[in-house]
Amino acid sequence: MLRTLFIFTSFWFLMSSCGESKREIVLNGRTMGTTYQIKLLSQQGLRAVGVLKTEIDSVLAQVNRQMSLYQYGSEINAFNRSLSTEAFAVSEEFAFVLGRALYWSAVTDGAFDVTIFPLLFLWGFGPGQETDPLTVFPDKTTVQNKLVHVGYGKLKVVQQTLIKNDPHVRIDLNAIAKGFGVDAVYDYLQSQDVAHMMVEIGGEVRVRGKNQNGHSWTIAIECPHLSADSERTFDWICELKGGAVATSGDYRNFFEVDGEVFSHEIDPTSGYPAKTKVASATVTAPNCTDADALATALMVMDVNEGMKLVESLPEVEAFLLVRESASQFTSRRSSGMTIRAVGKDSDR
Repeated sequence: MLRTLFIFTSFWFLMSSCGESKREIVLNGRTMGTTYQIKLLSQQGLRAVGVLKTEIDSVLAQVNRQMSLYQYGSEINAFNRSLSTEAFAVSEEFAFVLGRALYWSAVTDGAFDVTIFPLLFLWGFGPGQETDPLTVFPDKTTVQNKLVHVGYGKLKVVQQTLIKNDPHVRIDLNAIAKGFGVDAVYDYLQSQDVAHMMVEIGGEVRVRGKNQNGHSWTIAIECPHLSADSERTFDWICELKGGAVATSGDYRNFFEVDGEVFSHEIDPTSGYPAKTKVASATVTAPNCTDADALATALMVMDVNEGMKLVESLPEVEAFLLVRESASQFTSRRSSGMTIRAVGKDSDR
């Protein structure tokens, strides 16, 4: 799932009480098939920038070894290749992420489901298929044959083992792994006592403290144009005093058949691309793992049911853009979601 957030920061220095300026440090790199950017403020006792970069890359490399479908020897690929229904030993982190995935599957009544891996390939959204868009609609029988092996109830986590009751179950953690990667880097930097930081991977964000201008970190949400040639515009912004934000959208990975647009968000119950008209879902939550998963689920859920769920969750807010036409949208937000249109003083 491609995320499309843009991080706004100023270029002024935040002055400490003793008058020493705190320099903004920016670290960039690639991971999980996308880019990452980390911004933090210099502080007394901070490790050398080169050391921080090396250790951050090490944290992200470990996440890839566990959850990347692009690494043949990763834990997830080993699990997917296995046809055994016996307990399959995995790392603590892998078990944690799958546990959270199953939690959100239950909470959303299956709208979020990591076992949709076979359906992703069927609809042309599997790993390595990004440059080969689907042009022919799969027939109903083929869809139903794939659905036989889909369903979060076919999986369970027992301590540091995974058990599938269908040997052909295969999983894709793309809709939650980037969020976990953000949290993993955030936890590392927090262990180094970094007080002010912004961690972003492919648009998934988690923040702590203030930016270098002494203000809350400001996140902008991209206008969801379907055309890849459309100029990127950022029409809404929200300020994060802490926690995480994730956005899922239908406009960076889709195909068109007979004039009808289908997004990469597959409904695990029907086996077909979701038809909720939700163009993008932005979620704020205490951590990015959960924000990532819930943003995906809201793309699949009925708009009213999705917002009802969000209202029931503590410390979670959401902002939805619902597509009325290719370029026209209506917006929905939860009662506690603070967001405003760019250039306007009031919330929207």
